[in-house]
Amino acid sequence: MKLTSLTTAAVLALSFGTAGAANLLADGDFEAFDPMVANGSYTVVNAPGPLGAWTVGGTSVDLIQNNYGSITNVSVDLAGTPGPGSLSQDFLAQAGYTYTLKFDLSTNGGSQLDVTFAGNLYSFLPGATTTITLPTWFAAAGGTQSVKFDSVLGGSGGPVIDNVMLTAVPEPGTYAMLLAGLAAVGFVAKRRSA
Repeated sequence: MKLTSLTTAAVLALSFGTAGAANLLADGDFEAFDPMVANGSYTVVNAPGPLGAWTVGGTSVDLIQNNYGSITNVSVDLAGTPGPGSLSQDFLAQAGYTYTLKFDLSTNGGSQLDVTFAGNLYSFLPGATTTITLPTWFAAAGGTQSVKFDSVLGGSGGPVIDNVMLTAVPEPGTYAMLLAGLAAVGFVAKRRSA
């Protein structure tokens, strides 16, 4: 293998780790549920049960489309009817990675939103639509973790979420180990060709 091929491989590996990070949560924009709810209306999803890759907890959540505080087409009103409800999803954390959870938050009449991310609790009082980015979480060890969104109160309206995205980036030490390994392979390949 030529040294230029190894250099190209290293550049590609580094660029995949930093650019265009993939969402580690499925159905984060809730658009897959478009057929379940009529435009301008809502559909109750009762607990316990699945909603795509999400698990519905509490009493219920409402899928809302282009009304009731929806953010982008289909969103989820966590207060449910009658509610309150929650949505959760597990993800497999890898040791040495830093995780970032980001989502859009709005309200359909308001109530407190509690977000649990890798065992850490954050609370919000929704208002005008805003994008929330939680503090990053570093996985010292690998294993199953979860993301959970809870409406504190039930009723006919509450916190609305959409565009939920979880991304991971390896720590710089991971890149250093990758480059050191590629350099060692390049050294061996160069010695063999000489």
